[in-house]
Amino acid sequence: MSAQSHAWGRRGAVRVNGRAVHYRRMGLPGAPAVIALHGSPESASAVHEAARALAARFCVIAPDTPGNGLSAPLDIPDPAREDYARHLLAFLDALGVARAGLYGFHTGAGTAMAAALMAPERVSALALDGLAVWTQAERADLLARYCVVYPPVWDGSHLAQIWARLEAQLAFFPWYETRLEARMNLPLTPMETRLRRLRDWLTAHEHYPAPYRAAFKARGEDGPDRVTVPTLIGAMERDPLSAHLDRLPALASGVRLARWGEDRAGALDAVVRHLAAYPGAAASRPDPSDKALLAGLAAPALRHDWAPDAHGGFLLKLWRDLRDEVIATARDQAALDAGLDPYALHARVTAAIQARTGL
Repeated sequence: MSAQSHAWGRRGAVRVNGRAVHYRRMGLPGAPAVIALHGSPESASAVHEAARALAARFCVIAPDTPGNGLSAPLDIPDPAREDYARHLLAFLDALGVARAGLYGFHTGAGTAMAAALMAPERVSALALDGLAVWTQAERADLLARYCVVYPPVWDGSHLAQIWARLEAQLAFFPWYETRLEARMNLPLTPMETRLRRLRDWLTAHEHYPAPYRAAFKARGEDGPDRVTVPTLIGAMERDPLSAHLDRLPALASGVRLARWGEDRAGALDAVVRHLAAYPGAAASRPDPSDKALLAGLAAPALRHDWAPDAHGGFLLKLWRDLRDEVIATARDQAALDAGLDPYALHARVTAAIQARTGL
């Protein structure tokens, strides 16, 4: 089993303000650019459906959010969504994109809106797939309870907590509210998707809360009322943020709301048509990727002695097997201590998941 259906385009890496940014790119050479921004705590592979739909008309470029995927985190304590927007604009400079359409999903939608408010001359249009508009009580609760980091421990039990956390996120929103009204009733999530999300969580690890916290702190109603670029804001019926469309008290003249029901193909077609009506510019740098930087961002290590299961027990088996190997092969105390360090073992588990799912 692999998650290669989520692998799309050509991978690349550039430095933005001295920090590595990993991205994916596909579509028509010389076509107008669309930047696709994923939600948290995922990576550019998560927007594979939108990217493939857009690639017939555009050059689609999707960066990993700083601190997620293989991109370095921002060097800012507790950044705001405006900090991610400034980073996005600097990324456009690195890619040679003077003006682009922006597609954003959840966290990415907030970043896209902030970029359009900050530099409307750089954004031809916005297509926002789920825009969060939190109440004051929700914001306080999410900031206090949503982002939990599970530090590696000697027995690997943190991996079981991470798997349970990811499974809970598929059942409830917020994940910690086990109430009927919080139940999402989503269709069964394929194992390849669950493994991809696990890969992204393990890769980001302690850096994943920062983009989330920026989204929780932001006022989603601040933007749709004053944005000056053509904007489409929609949501699927099963999306917990679909109810947030009703929380927008005022809309600028160029903003349209859409309720897409269960028709995902129709939703993507609406996104493509909206962005195609207001095209941006082509990237002036067709291949700016730094090959050496890209090669050094991750070191997947393929292992054939594990297979996923529905309850996450495979993670504990993988941890135990790696730990047993260290114990059996260490040549001295220093090697034993280094090999049994929980962070070192966590990195090896992450590498094995990366190799199985692809980067």
